[in-house]
Amino acid sequence: MSMTKQQYDEYTQAVEHFFQKEKINCLSSSSGESFFSHRPCECCSRPLAGDRYEASGFNPQTSEVQTYEVCNDCLYYAEYGQLDDTTMLDIST
Repeated sequence: MSMTKQQYDEYTQAVEHFFQKEKINCLSSSSGESFFSHRPCECCSRPLAGDRYEASGFNPQTSEVQTYEVCNDCLYYAEYGQLDDTTMLDIST
C-alpha cells in the first residue's frame, strides 16, 4: 500500500491517539493467526477490509490486559515504531 507523507502522519496520529485513549503501553498479537474482517481496525480506524489479528495491550493504570482486533500495519507499528521498510520507502511527499 502506498501512502503520502500526510496520510502517514494522519495514520501515526490515529495510532498514538488510540494508545493514549486506551491507556495502553504496548500491543502484541495474541495468537499470530489472522482472520478476514470487513470491520475497521480498532487501532487506526481505517475502514479497509482485510486481515485482522487479535491483539492485546497492557493498561498499567488498571493492571489489566485489554484485547482488540487490529490490522497488520498497527501490530508492526506498535512493535517497531514505523511501518514496514517497503512502505516507508514508498511514502511520497
